[in-house]
Amino acid sequence: MLSLFKEDDKPISKEFALKRAKDILISFLNKGIIPKWDVYFLELPVLSNEEDLCDIQSFFQKLTEWRFLENLIQEDSTEFIFHSPTQIQQLTSSGTKTNRSVPLSDEEWQLWLEIISIHFKQNWNVQEPFVSFYADLFQKKFRITLIHGSTSPKNISKMSLRSISSKPHTLTSFGNTDGLQSLIKGKKNILVAGSTGSGKTSLLSTLLDEIDPDEHLIVLEDTFEIMTSHKNQTRFLAGKTFETSLKAYLSYSLRLSPERMILGEMRSHEVVPFLMAMNTGHKGLMGTIHASSAVDALNRMALLFSIYSGESSLHYEKVMELVCRNLEYVIFMENKKVKEVIKILGSDKGTPFFETITGLKEREKEFSLF
Repeated sequence: MLSLFKEDDKPISKEFALKRAKDILISFLNKGIIPKWDVYFLELPVLSNEEDLCDIQSFFQKLTEWRFLENLIQEDSTEFIFHSPTQIQQLTSSGTKTNRSVPLSDEEWQLWLEIISIHFKQNWNVQEPFVSFYADLFQKKFRITLIHGSTSPKNISKMSLRSISSKPHTLTSFGNTDGLQSLIKGKKNILVAGSTGSGKTSLLSTLLDEIDPDEHLIVLEDTFEIMTSHKNQTRFLAGKTFETSLKAYLSYSLRLSPERMILGEMRSHEVVPFLMAMNTGHKGLMGTIHASSAVDALNRMALLFSIYSGESSLHYEKVMELVCRNLEYVIFMENKKVKEVIKILGSDKGTPFFETITGLKEREKEFSLF
């Protein structure tokens, strides 16, 4: 390292050296390159002493090797939300939150997130400010989401890490799950509802392990989240064109003699063929949806169908009747646990009727007598 000191050059101050070192790294990153230390070293200016060089090497390794991140994610957590270097929310499977921090300055924070995007070959910038992808970090699997600072009034970029289990959880880990196995064996049409991070997809992945391995299973998602080792599975991952949309894939799936169709999440157009598949006699359909309660999931499904079906003359009452006639059970998740399971009995004038199997006792009698 001492070969860096040339007698015919005038050494610079430590402060200027560190600033220059950051500028050199930014120059590499602007070209989409994360340099190796030996390449980066050759671009550095002449320094006053070896201690300054050690400080620059420490800065470089901190941003490119992420040892501070390795220590953080080794803890038992389901999600990390990186708001800033000093404001990182650590979420556990029990729903507890802890505030954490990482040893980065505000300037280093942006450089670090850009290095992450380059390392995982993501096009992340002002034109494409939101990216979500799957990656391995220190022998753990995560879904990484980056939000560019250009979307924020304070110009602060953010990141979230959601832990992806390589194996489905045990059914008992979701709390009171009595009877769910029989629903799967009976090929009931099931909707799993809850808020973001409530455990919808984790439960769905676990329930898939209860399916007869000889059945042909079709899994459709817009992001790869559902984990299953089912030997007879066909998977579709949505793209950005109509031909690669979930709605198109659902239509393709009906031609593949599916015995089960699993939809990762219902957000828009895909609700139409999914519900119509139920209406044409397909059994064992399962999907997830964002909702604040089990009954709210029915209202949301009916609303999505009304918006995206293209049938403006179809009254909401008829849509709810269609939903309640074909969907059989809703499982509502909260804090990674099953909070409520309802059996759909029907609807009357747009109001769904159901029996509460598990959960809120005050709703047990809120169903029709037919």
